[in-house]
Amino acid sequence: MKPLLFPSTVAFLAVSSFVAGAQPADYFARYDGGWIGGGLVKVEQLPKPNNVSCKLAGNRGSKTSFSLAGTCRAMLIMNRTIGADLKLDPATGTYSGTYTGSSSGPAHLVGKLKGDTLDLRVTWGRVIYDDNTARMLIKNPGGQSFRMQVVEEIDGQSVTVSDLSFQRG
Repeated sequence: MKPLLFPSTVAFLAVSSFVAGAQPADYFARYDGGWIGGGLVKVEQLPKPNNVSCKLAGNRGSKTSFSLAGTCRAMLIMNRTIGADLKLDPATGTYSGTYTGSSSGPAHLVGKLKGDTLDLRVTWGRVIYDDNTARMLIKNPGGQSFRMQVVEEIDGQSVTVSDLSFQRG
């Protein structure tokens, strides 16, 4: 059984916080506290995407680190604890860290900020769909909301398997 990909949301959220490393310290404060969100997640075993809802809490560790933890719920029966710890290397502008909560085990995250979008490569703990990697895109124009997407290569096609939006909760 393949893992649900919605837990990746937390990882993306946390990473988006680091994107602002070059901005004033108060940028990270935007992510402290609670977030609520949801959207559609494609699960390999099911024919149609499913709605999920999530509650998250962000905690800025420093100007170059951030953590996020919470719970996502799908189909009224699945409840998963999720979390991410990320760091920015100011010398290279690289964001990296670990996402936990997937049934595939911890996932490694690494990427760079491109405009207002954090573009991350996810390396899952095992093969999901065709391989053990995915792409996470976190669009964060600032303010009180952000959007996160997970894109997988499935049968040679780029497929958005998770599309979630979050607002301050």
